[in-house]
Amino acid sequence: MSGNGYGFCKEIENEISRRKSRNSRVLQARKAGLKAGHPEVYSAYRELMEVSLDLAEKIAVSAENTDQLKALAEKLTAEKETELKAALTAEGLPEDYLKPQYTCKICHDTGMVDGEVCACMRRMLIESRFKGSGINREQTFKTFRHDLFSDARDRRASEAVCSYCIEYAERFPENELPDLLLMGIPGVGKTFLLNCIGARLLERGYSVLKISSYKLIESTLDSIRNSGNGRQDMTMPDVLMIDDLGAEPMISNITVETVLSILCDRQDAGKATLIATNKDIDSLQEEYGQRIFSRMISPQRVKIFTIMTPSIRTMKIKS
Repeated sequence: MSGNGYGFCKEIENEISRRKSRNSRVLQARKAGLKAGHPEVYSAYRELMEVSLDLAEKIAVSAENTDQLKALAEKLTAEKETELKAALTAEGLPEDYLKPQYTCKICHDTGMVDGEVCACMRRMLIESRFKGSGINREQTFKTFRHDLFSDARDRRASEAVCSYCIEYAERFPENELPDLLLMGIPGVGKTFLLNCIGARLLERGYSVLKISSYKLIESTLDSIRNSGNGRQDMTMPDVLMIDDLGAEPMISNITVETVLSILCDRQDAGKATLIATNKDIDSLQEEYGQRIFSRMISPQRVKIFTIMTPSIRTMKIKS
């Protein structure tokens, strides 16, 4: 799986540990229940365990006749397993009642199948990433609609930016330009496209954080109030998406410095940053200053799209 290998490995290890602990608790509870309410079944189970353990110890210390001992072990174990199954079914219990109750029948809760991460772990990882990502999982490239535009030129413009975003999400992190700046009036689909990219990247195993500029500044203020240090480490996600830049309050010595430090830290670390804003180029330069502006539009790092299509929200209201 792509992305933050260490983070994903730790999540997989933790999930496997949780599954093993859960399985162990279930098995212990079932054994206790048998001992209390089904003594004949419990006795058959104990006999199977004792025979298996005794034969295993003999095989381990024997220097001769190991093949014969293994054959005997298999025969006696099979007989005791048959007796146990009969005792279980006689009490109305399933034959596998005392077998491990795996969450995943494919990988048996090991997390791996033929050297690859099991599909169950991929689903778990994706779910965990979505929960903290800020991504709206309902907004995907499959649900992005170009047919809302009656004008062919608008439709082609919408398809062009969407095609680039699809290619960006599929090629990441091998994109020619790692950063993206989406500009346009409210309602043209900028946030939707960020969600589309984010959803696909999460499916591919990358870590994504989408946060509005308003919440970004709010978080900085909370950090200052709580610890006196407003500087946040935003370099951890593979992809950071800042939505609605320009809607945040412009607070002296806070807003510009926060955005600048994030852009500098991430670009210096080689991390991708995607920004959506209702502002135009001139407004961005005027309001944020040259230091931020030069980072936002750097031709060596940033692909810029000014989306000129009509507001989809308005079109939906009219239709």
